[in-house]
Amino acid sequence: MRTGPIELAPTTTAVILERLKTSSTPTSRSDGYRVALVVEGGGMRGVISGGMLLALEQLGMRDCFDFIVGTSAGAICAAFFTTGRATEGSVVYYTELNDAPFLNRRRMFKLQPAMDLDYLIDEACTERGLSFSEVAASDLPVYATLSAATAAELSEPGTDADSNIERSEWPRSTLMQLVGDDDHIASVLKATATLPVLGGPSRSIDDVLYVDGGLTEQLPWRSAATLGATHVLAAPSRPVVGGDERSAMNLVERLTVGNVVKALHGDYVAELLQTMPQRANAEIAALRSIANGTGTALTWDYAGWHGEVEVIDLPIDTPIPDRMETARPMLVDAMSAGAGAVLAHFGFDEISVEHRITLNHPRAKVARFPSEALSDIVSEIATPSPAA
Repeated sequence: MRTGPIELAPTTTAVILERLKTSSTPTSRSDGYRVALVVEGGGMRGVISGGMLLALEQLGMRDCFDFIVGTSAGAICAAFFTTGRATEGSVVYYTELNDAPFLNRRRMFKLQPAMDLDYLIDEACTERGLSFSEVAASDLPVYATLSAATAAELSEPGTDADSNIERSEWPRSTLMQLVGDDDHIASVLKATATLPVLGGPSRSIDDVLYVDGGLTEQLPWRSAATLGATHVLAAPSRPVVGGDERSAMNLVERLTVGNVVKALHGDYVAELLQTMPQRANAEIAALRSIANGTGTALTWDYAGWHGEVEVIDLPIDTPIPDRMETARPMLVDAMSAGAGAVLAHFGFDEISVEHRITLNHPRAKVARFPSEALSDIVSEIATPSPAA
């Protein structure tokens, strides 16, 4: 029989700050933990999680993670982050992406996708410095979640898909690491962001059709668990509130799901989209309960995983952009809100954010610092001297 006190695992924040202090890197670890950063997308709403990654990058925390799992726009933000370009990546939302040629609602009247994902990945992101070869060679692996566009029917005998899908029968995400040649990585990033109707037809990778990863997993903490994470930091693109009702479809999607989605993607994707609100709400309730310590993964069909989970919390009153938001002030404010939420999460009262992290600290000779000059100061703030 075991005697003595039970050793509790350190929190995700504690592991990250210790790694920051010791300058630990993904290829040089001694603590035995695997810390995952999981990033939500949601079309233009991804500017919020992009702002979170901007702050993590400028705080010098990029090397504190062992891998990243991103969904939809979250995977694109993660690709910028792993190459040290999260700041540049967050800019793209309120410059190139909030107008044509990427986003044009009027194209839908011509039965064309409102979002041009080829332009997004092949032009806008690469012009902002995203290098697919650097992503593939990075020591911080990035995984994208995708949703298969064809699969067995969701409804099993005795299961009412419209009211109560058994969790064990829920569709699972397909995980793809961003490795290989440029064309493959570009294809994965386009597929994970292919919102039904809005992003065009399903995308083919190795002769399999895929659509937006958010149809099966919006904030991919479960996928991080399957990849062996011991600690998870979740970067959401909207508040994570237990009991909150997340609506999966905007007005356009609700009007088109019956016919257009079926015609463009097939019956299975239409059913995924229709049942997503119920699944998303249950997933968020599970994540919130685990992060709060009031539930465990065992309760939610992940027996055997006992990781530590933290969520970067947005204030409840944060204005949340629509997935097709075009107003630049809204997008800029949303980016700043995401970055500010990171500072609040780690308790960095001496740091503020505009687009670059700014410091109010005795060692700060100037207000603005490039990200590579920040980590020593941030580490000092995070671990004050005993006399402080």
